[in-house]
Amino acid sequence: MTILLGMVALLATCAWITGAVWFLRFFRAPAVEVPGRVTLLLAVTGRTDGLPLLFAALARQTLRPRRMRVALEAETDPALAQVRELEHLLPFPVEVVIAGPDDTRSQKATNMIAALARVDAQDDALVLLDADILPQDTRLSWLATPALNRAADVVTGYRWHALDGAGPGRHVVAWLDRSLALGPRFLASGLVWGGSVAIARDALVRMDLPDALSRTFSTDGAISARARALGLRVLTRRAVLLPTPPEGGDREAIAFKTRQLQIVHVYVPSLWVWLGVALHAEALALPLALMAIAGDGLALAFVGVVGAVGVARALLHDRVTRAVGIREGAPARAAQVALGALAPVTAPAVAALFWTSARTRVIRWRHIDYEVLGPEQVRVLRRRGPGAAA
Repeated sequence: MTILLGMVALLATCAWITGAVWFLRFFRAPAVEVPGRVTLLLAVTGRTDGLPLLFAALARQTLRPRRMRVALEAETDPALAQVRELEHLLPFPVEVVIAGPDDTRSQKATNMIAALARVDAQDDALVLLDADILPQDTRLSWLATPALNRAADVVTGYRWHALDGAGPGRHVVAWLDRSLALGPRFLASGLVWGGSVAIARDALVRMDLPDALSRTFSTDGAISARARALGLRVLTRRAVLLPTPPEGGDREAIAFKTRQLQIVHVYVPSLWVWLGVALHAEALALPLALMAIAGDGLALAFVGVVGAVGVARALLHDRVTRAVGIREGAPARAAQVALGALAPVTAPAVAALFWTSARTRVIRWRHIDYEVLGPEQVRVLRRRGPGAAA
């Protein structure tokens, strides 16, 4: 029994570390960057500490956007005043679109539909972005180039948590999310992350995003499904890992990851199951540790090896962090190494985080509670004022 538990836990841990090795082995800055007319679409709610940093980062992009459309639910949203305060930082025009409420889909989908109505034929590509990212100077060009030169129809990146100042809960969330960012592409083939998506002009016409988003909860899920149904070429550009600084405390971080996993559960249930299997296999480090405490020498050896692989995983994640241009302080780096070493504690904690997504009927997103019965069966249960906490 000890050998079986140990081998399963070790194989699961090694599977995660393989993704990091693969990324670092093939990570290269894109050799081609092309010019083009790109419109940004930002759906936002609430006043956030990260928005000034995002606007400053967008002003430094090597590919200057044609314009940015900022979509809000209402004029009473605190984000409106903040956008007006910051728009002078940008060397391109900002247009605010007020979408109004809709109770048959997520508010983000409603906001995006309103902004999409203003897109015109002069755009070579549309780039969707989230307000909590901090793109490096070249990242817009790296993301948009395959869409601009028609190498792909849809291009997506992914977030990479920046952890300076993060609490223990956010560190656990980042431990899982960083591993997912580097995980095998075949498990998530064709999926997009709406925080960083470029869509070519011809593909945008074919996708008819206002229709695709008209009944959905997750804009990511709806865009992925529409691209898959049309047979579009979806490119995951792994060089586009976007720093996502901490915003809020541990409670907000856990709520964020729960919602992300709930979306996977609703839109890609097979992926959710596979993720659960992998996380629970790794969590077998806990019974191994208990067996080691009871005097099982072989179990102790397995726990040591799993912990050593976890430390190696943390160090590889740190190399990825530096490769994408993030410089974290020693406390944040040490915390991730500790999580890797303490696999009998970390792995069950991550598995417990996974189980917070088991129930998907009611999902809270920012200031709104939704009933979600399926990808296109959504209704608002309760709506607070725009900008309320998640």
